Parts: sequence; structure tokens; C-alpha cells
Amino acid sequence: MPRPAKSAALQLIQGNPNKKNTKELAARAKHEKKLKMRSENIKPPTWLDKVAKKEFKRIAALLSEVEIMTEADISMLAAYCNAYSQYISITKIIEEDGIMIHTEGQGENGEPVKLIGEEHPLLKRQKNFYDQMKSAANDFGLTPSARAKLAITKTQEEREKTAAEKEFNNV
Repeated sequence: MPRPAKSAALQLIQGNPNKKNTKELAARAKHEKKLKMRSENIKPPTWLDKVAKKEFKRIAALLSEVEIMTEADISMLAAYCNAYSQYISITKIIEEDGIMIHTEGQGENGEPVKLIGEEHPLLKRQKNFYDQMKSAANDFGLTPSARAKLAITKTQEEREKTAAEKEFNNV
């Protein structure tokens, strides 16, 4: 599986460990800068619960420090934080009940029967919220690697054409 893309600025800070062309990294950094949007009015939506609002503020502050968070990201970050809050509440219930739950019922003759070893029904919902968090973080540009992919695409579009590409115009 390929490694996630890193921003050009981060690669330059780390000493260009992949030995990429410095001109290419500079061009990518230029495109990353062009992708910046407004980031003055980043507040959690009112519909988020207390846990989600706290997570929203925490993540927004971290992303703003590295100039990744913009106003365009508010809805997706809110969706991530809502899924995070639901994930936390379900996790607490599972911790209290245990992963394996024991149910009681009545047998054919009316005597009490204890069924052992059923998987907790909230485990599937917990995984669903985890998948939502992961999707929001990766697919909608909330991670540095997702933004770096955009810059890579722009850089590849603008790179100088080879002689063959000039001659045949990518036919």
C-alpha cells in the first residue's frame, strides 16, 4: 500500500528524505499555498453535543496552527466530531457491559436460561462510527496527506512537458 502524501513544506523541513527534485517541491509548495482558504471564523456548529464541540475546538486549533483548517472544513470536521462523540459514548457502554454480553431468558419449560457469549450489539455501531471518522479525516481533506495529494496533482499538471509530449501532445 502506498504511503500517504506529505505536504511539500513538511518534506523540505524534514530534509527532503525522499530525495525529490527541489524544484518540484517548491512548485508543490506554491500550489499548496494557492489552495489556502479563509480561516478567520472557525467555530463549532451549535448542533454538536458537548463532547463533539470540545473535540472540534481541539482539532481546529491543531489544524489552524499548521494552517490546514479553513472555513470550508467546518462541516466535515463537525461530521468527524459528531462521529467521534458517538464512538466515545458507545465505547463507554461497551466497557461497562463488556464485549461479550450474557442474556437471560426462559426455556421451553419456563425455567430461567442464561445464554453466554453473545457479541455486544453495539460493536457494529462502534465500527461504523470509526469508519465515518476515518472517512472524514481522509476523504474530505482533513489530513495533511489529503491536501498534499491536491498539491501533487497540480504540480504534475504544470510540470514541463517532455519532448515526446510536446511533439505528440499526449496522444
